[in-house]
Amino acid sequence: MKPEKVDYRIQRQCSRQWRSLLAALAQECTTQTEPIEPRELMRRIGMRFATQTPLAPCENLEQLQQAMREVWKDMDWGRVDLEEQDRVLRIVHHDSNHGSLMSGAFGDATATWAPACLEGVYQKWLATLGAGDALRVVQIGEPDEFGSIEYQLSL
Repeated sequence: MKPEKVDYRIQRQCSRQWRSLLAALAQECTTQTEPIEPRELMRRIGMRFATQTPLAPCENLEQLQQAMREVWKDMDWGRVDLEEQDRVLRIVHHDSNHGSLMSGAFGDATATWAPACLEGVYQKWLATLGAGDALRVVQIGEPDEFGSIEYQLSL
């Protein structure tokens, strides 16, 4: 058993904003036996994160949006808006860490692969809620400078 001082420091040395994502990253990296492109890796990490971070029960779109927002609020990862449009679910994630802040930390190429993490999260959450494998979450456009990214769930 670790001393209480160590437990306290471990909990505070890694920002809660990154703790869950880094745990999913580490687990995904240790289970891979072949090289994988960064976008696919981030999508898998997002799916693993979603598995480890289930949503509260929800019965409608408003409750689903609120359940997702609670996860992101707890992590300081922005917020999400969900909107049904002509047989498509529009997912707009605002103020993610995939805007200029992340590019500053990881380089300009970040925008090509980092948003796939959220794509994987939303894919797994929605599949778990019954969207199945036929419907797919895909990124629509590039993230803006503040980290707003649009995704769609459709055929």
